[in-house]
Amino acid sequence: MSASALLCREDSRRALVRASESLNGFDYLEVGDDQLSLTVFFLRKAPDHLDAANLRIVGGERITGIRVVSVEIVRDEDPERDDYMLVGLDRYGDFSNYRLCAVALDEQGRPTERSMPGFDPRYASLEFNFKVACGGDIDCKPAQDCAASAAELPEINYLAKDYASFRQLIYDRLALVLPDWRERHVPDLGVTLVELLAYVGDHLSYYQDAVATEAYLDTARRRISVRRHARLVDYRLHEGCNARAWVCLEVSQDLAVESADVFFITAFDSGDDTALLKAEDLPQTLPQPYLVYEPLLVPAKQTLHWYAEHNAIDFYTWGDAKCCLLKGATSATLLDPGIESRQLRLQVCDVLIFEEVLGPHTGNRADADPKHRHPVRLIAVEEGVDPLTGRFIVDIRWSRADALPFALCLSAVKDEDCSPLTGVSVARGNVVLVDHGETVTETLEVVPGSWHWPDCDDCGVREPTALPLRFRPRLSKPELTHVQPLPACRQPDPCGAQPLVIAASGLADQDVRLALPWLALTETDLGACDTPEVWSAQADLLNSNAGDRHFTVEIDDDAVAWLRFGDGQQGRMPKPGTRFAARYRTGNGPAGLVGAETITRIVFRNRFPSGATLSVRNPLPAQGGVAAEPVAQARLLAPHAFRQVLQRAVTCDDYAQIVMRDFAAEVQKAAATLRWTGSGYRVLVVVDAYAASADCRSLLCRIDRHLRSYRRIGHDLEVVAALQVPLALILKVCVRPGFLQSQIKASLQTMFSNRVLADGQRGFFHPDNLSFGDGVYLSRIVAAAQKVAGVAGVEVSELRRLFEAADDAIATGVLTLAPLEIARLDNDKGFPEHGLLTLNMEGGR
Repeated sequence: MSASALLCREDSRRALVRASESLNGFDYLEVGDDQLSLTVFFLRKAPDHLDAANLRIVGGERITGIRVVSVEIVRDEDPERDDYMLVGLDRYGDFSNYRLCAVALDEQGRPTERSMPGFDPRYASLEFNFKVACGGDIDCKPAQDCAASAAELPEINYLAKDYASFRQLIYDRLALVLPDWRERHVPDLGVTLVELLAYVGDHLSYYQDAVATEAYLDTARRRISVRRHARLVDYRLHEGCNARAWVCLEVSQDLAVESADVFFITAFDSGDDTALLKAEDLPQTLPQPYLVYEPLLVPAKQTLHWYAEHNAIDFYTWGDAKCCLLKGATSATLLDPGIESRQLRLQVCDVLIFEEVLGPHTGNRADADPKHRHPVRLIAVEEGVDPLTGRFIVDIRWSRADALPFALCLSAVKDEDCSPLTGVSVARGNVVLVDHGETVTETLEVVPGSWHWPDCDDCGVREPTALPLRFRPRLSKPELTHVQPLPACRQPDPCGAQPLVIAASGLADQDVRLALPWLALTETDLGACDTPEVWSAQADLLNSNAGDRHFTVEIDDDAVAWLRFGDGQQGRMPKPGTRFAARYRTGNGPAGLVGAETITRIVFRNRFPSGATLSVRNPLPAQGGVAAEPVAQARLLAPHAFRQVLQRAVTCDDYAQIVMRDFAAEVQKAAATLRWTGSGYRVLVVVDAYAASADCRSLLCRIDRHLRSYRRIGHDLEVVAALQVPLALILKVCVRPGFLQSQIKASLQTMFSNRVLADGQRGFFHPDNLSFGDGVYLSRIVAAAQKVAGVAGVEVSELRRLFEAADDAIATGVLTLAPLEIARLDNDKGFPEHGLLTLNMEGGR
């Protein structure tokens, strides 16, 4: 577990290492006044063999590669006092942090990456700073705390279309602007106005949809007609998609189950709370009192392995207390319960769900926060052993997309008796991704046909030809499931050597425009030598060839699915007399959006595991279920969709729009400009990526590859990162009486920082707050400074570009930037060229 992810208030391991007879470590160090010598203190007596080759100085930004030139061990004769050593360096470092490491040597006496034998891995290195004694009136140590996540603001549904939804939309808005008004009685004047406005909105919506014939898109009423009209202008009317959920299983013994043999259902009143059921024992009443969820795997037919040791895996805190995983953590250490051998079988691509199971203050399960549950997908699994306790441990890492959205408490102290509390949170294994929908099989009607006898002038043999007639079968059950195909765990990165692991956060949500019907057709009634062919569903048949066994599905207004096959040019035409066996799933849209702890039963179709005890639950609510797109919405959007979706980049603005459309999750803003190179035009695309996005080089490479399929002929292409302009800002601050200047100064430096604050808010100069051409306004700077308690007044003494003379920013109240420039102020002493903030404090004490 990385030091940045684990935060513990009590260091209990230090005392254990001191008491150990076989382990040693570094306690602390002091930097000499000349910054060329270090005084390093041990946790115990110094080891017998330790020289300069065993010590390495790593880290640094500007100055790296610092070497240890001399080591002198000073042994204290007093057995109660620890030894120390004097370390000489060849040069001093910069303002960034460094780390002194004790490493082992190989057979040739060269340093390795392993810790020195006899040193505890937690204390085999020390982090320090050469400039710790360079002065300063505030504490330079960054404050870290397990802060709670910021409250989420409610959203307004802009897709309201009828009287009830308009009325609810207005009530939701009034709940925000007038929280004290809660009247809902009809005689109230406010309720009357709300219903009057909702009636007007409903009347206008109905008037828009009322006039209709099926000949034109603007007047068509039937869903299939609107779908076909919209497809002519390259707009796809989506049919929604089903909901997905994560389920955790607890098993009494290790099990291997075929995915096709099991499915999960929600709880229902049956008089029996048994979680393990057989398919034939389910009630056959209609409507069904439960919802069905089936495993979602790639490939579809897999063997599910469930292990008893993965029911609840404890986090390992290395013997320390009051620990938590910080918000944004991407690594942790798990405790393997095995004593003589390992029992955990975690692998890359496995999904774990972190869950708080005990109240951090009381230790009661009922007090655990149900919001502190989060799925992560493992991208690295490393097994290890704690040399102090000999316990088996497993270091795990997950991607930034799965970073913890909150601080997860691991151990605490009870408020009642101050006794230590461990196991506050656990990692749930045996996690399966399931989606809503029940599998159904049925046989469709026979493909009709007619016999055609050719005309001939002679009496020769005439062979009839079977011609297929119009074949448009329908499925017997409505609500056909639509699902976006699940991507494989590892995706090749075209710009990197390592494959990308798809994060768990990207599996539960679906792109409804990419959802396809969960339906497959298999030819039956074949001869002994014929091979059954499978026909697959497509969004449309425009890209199908004459021999492709494709078909498309059209959903009518009653949610009934109609199948349409090819005509022999776009898609194969089925032969007369062919019969199809359809295998599909029913259950779609928001009906599957059940709450947490709702999916509690597992059903076996075959191979019932007698003698095993199983329990299943979904710690998180289902998500991703989207209703079918309303016909009215498609009628409004389809005529203009082809103008909004760029297929070719002709102008500079087209390049920027394509980047923002296809990389919206990673790019905050993009801009482009056209430059003459002397032999042709080059389009320079400038990208402003989010601070939390992936490697910038890989992102720029992927954008470059993507844009080349859109670029105009004759345009060269170059994709670069944004041009950042460092600033110099000087503030004159007047502190109120009774407030410490140093505290106010520290608060202002935090307010105008470039990092995420402890409460989840971003600093004033955080990269995600600034974008292309955004001017820096003096009024906003003063307003942000005035928010700090204890600030009586603020005056901007200087605001200019670093390394340039001051302009008229103070007079005009804004520092203007060019369209491709982004302001930057890091206030990093190690990199002063990235922007400097100077605070002149007056008043206070």
